[in-house]
Amino acid sequence: MLIEYEKALAVFNRFQENQKIPYLHPYYVAADAQRDGGLTPGFFVYEEEKSVFYHPFHIAPVAGTGFFDIQSAYGYGGPLANSKEAGFLTRAWSAHCAWCKQQNVLAEFIRFHPLLHNWCYYHGEVVEERETVWVNLCTNHVSSAYRELARRGVRKAKKNGLTVEWWSGDQFIKIFPLLYDIFMTELNADTFYHFSNEYFAGILSWEKALCAVCKRGDEVVSAGVFLADADAMEYHLSASSPAARELGSVYLLMDEAARRGQQLACRTLHLGGGTDNRSDNPLLFFKSRFSDLRASFRIGKKIYFSEDYDQMKRRWQEKQGVAAHRVLFYR
Repeated sequence: MLIEYEKALAVFNRFQENQKIPYLHPYYVAADAQRDGGLTPGFFVYEEEKSVFYHPFHIAPVAGTGFFDIQSAYGYGGPLANSKEAGFLTRAWSAHCAWCKQQNVLAEFIRFHPLLHNWCYYHGEVVEERETVWVNLCTNHVSSAYRELARRGVRKAKKNGLTVEWWSGDQFIKIFPLLYDIFMTELNADTFYHFSNEYFAGILSWEKALCAVCKRGDEVVSAGVFLADADAMEYHLSASSPAARELGSVYLLMDEAARRGQQLACRTLHLGGGTDNRSDNPLLFFKSRFSDLRASFRIGKKIYFSEDYDQMKRRWQEKQGVAAHRVLFYR
């Protein structure tokens, strides 16, 4: 069944530290729903004695139909459980599917967290998508794992007089939304990535959101948002100008984030993957300069009303004149 936020928070806090990934935290799921007025955060929980299955997501109406769909919050998601007992997971999944059918959920699309391997709790279809990069923070000298290009970038940034400061969310929100919007415009990013001020206000007011600012003198040249909870730190968002990148600012941001993660006793810094599944993706190549460690990013899907879904898909493909490759092709 779905539970309220406060109950979801209590359930989440019952999990082991190495399961408490920020992207699955109830606060993040609720705050991220502010990206779109049509999104509602949902927290499905199934319990048996001490065993619990927790599945956070966004639910939204499918335009022009009486259906809804489910997908992970921005970044990563998927279910958690404190038991891997097959019978329990089967019953939990059956309860989730029954709820989805009752609520007219047409389809479900999940982006599992690469370091959690939490696809093992999911009984829908699971597909491997691409590799992501993560940094081991359980070392005395985190930079020893960097490739020479990254170490050189950090040295270059320091030589150019760049420094990194950690700001409060209230201070950071005065500069970051505009900087990020300009950065997305320069990249010709989809409108999906142009987040509202309300979205930033929700995320940046969270105590687990860490705001890094890279400066040259008094000028802010780059900035980044990192999420940290329990054992895990996540690279979430960043923005910088082309000139700032030439100064090595992004390298210094990442390096300082890794060191901040160590100070917070985080064990991992997850950098994520590329913009597609090509092994030579430029973003993946950049992140790879900080670590040789890889994790598997997988997606999950479940279609609850197959006939309606297939009919919608055929109509959409006929109208668009192209094949539909995405699970939620109509969005």
